[in-house]
Amino acid sequence: MKQDYTEPVYGISIAAKFLKVCPDTLRIWERRGLIKPSRLGKNRFYSKCDIERLESIKDLIQRKRINIQGVINILSVNPCWELKKCKPDVRNACLVYKKQARA
Repeated sequence: MKQDYTEPVYGISIAAKFLKVCPDTLRIWERRGLIKPSRLGKNRFYSKCDIERLESIKDLIQRKRINIQGVINILSVNPCWELKKCKPDVRNACLVYKKQARA
């Protein structure tokens, strides 16, 4: 069975391990509005789409040396699918893209 690209299946510890950051970093990014993981009770769950968005955010913060407010500004002007150059089939499966398309 193929996993859905947008299905939130990774807990915060696993997501942090994929990204090579600590879970507190993901909590900070969530509080600052960079990401909104799915919730089941108090637990956060991330999809592959979320992980890819977080990789872009991490790159902007750590490699490009942009502060969190700068990243928020960039993402508000340039959607993540434009920054990542997502293919249409991947983009159409992304919940963030679908939400923006409806707005």
